[in-house]
Amino acid sequence: MMSAVLLLRSTQESGKVDKYKEVFTAAGLPVRSISPIGFEFFDLDELYQCVSRPEGFAGIIFSSPRTVASVRRCLEENSSMEEWETSGLRAKWSALPAFSVGTSTASEAQQLGFQTVGDDSGNAENLVQLISQKIQSGQPPLLFPCGTLRRDVIPNHLQDNNIAFTGCTVYRTCPEPSLEQNLTSYLKEHGVPRAVTFFSPSGVQFSKVILEKLQIVPSSHCKFFAIGSTTERAMLDNGLLISGVSSKPSPESLLDCIRGGLERSGVS
Repeated sequence: MMSAVLLLRSTQESGKVDKYKEVFTAAGLPVRSISPIGFEFFDLDELYQCVSRPEGFAGIIFSSPRTVASVRRCLEENSSMEEWETSGLRAKWSALPAFSVGTSTASEAQQLGFQTVGDDSGNAENLVQLISQKIQSGQPPLLFPCGTLRRDVIPNHLQDNNIAFTGCTVYRTCPEPSLEQNLTSYLKEHGVPRAVTFFSPSGVQFSKVILEKLQIVPSSHCKFFAIGSTTERAMLDNGLLISGVSSKPSPESLLDCIRGGLERSGVS
């Protein structure tokens, strides 16, 4: 079966339900995810020092699945998931709001026991408005794990509204070393996809040259799509023709976006 849609996103961990594959397959659009980026975690002991004292925080902000993964890893490396359950840490954090961008991020956080807020916010710009409604100046800080490429939308908004936060930079983004090999194997098996979706500016940066080398480029038979306005801007800056932008980082929103883009362009 021809794979109609290629998603340039972090692949799902083994044993976990891939919501994108589930939704697209049910809609009759075979899909394949290939990760253009990798992640290196560091300073997790510092993050653990914060996670181990929930009484010092008013909540936590998860801006991506990697931020949730950083909390899981800091627990695994400095304690254990069993202690997370039995020590009362999970229960204490579950009593605090976990502000999450997107359903994928929220799902990861919920599996750890967090009570997420803002799952349908769609982007950081919308999430910060929700944070302002829930958190007041003078409350304890929000814990904000993040990566080296974090955008300033969330911290700037918090500062402008006198909402305290503790930032912990705990991962860096790097190119996926096997990307060209994985894409070459994909082409041999499926041919050029009808739709390619970029999920992040880093994904655009790390994959553009390889995609061009393999002749996976926007054309009458292959359309490019973006998740969110930030990724859209990165694609435009790199001269990529965009057929649609999904307003929310959810499988349902992306499915509607791709369907509409393919129908408008007459790609079947």
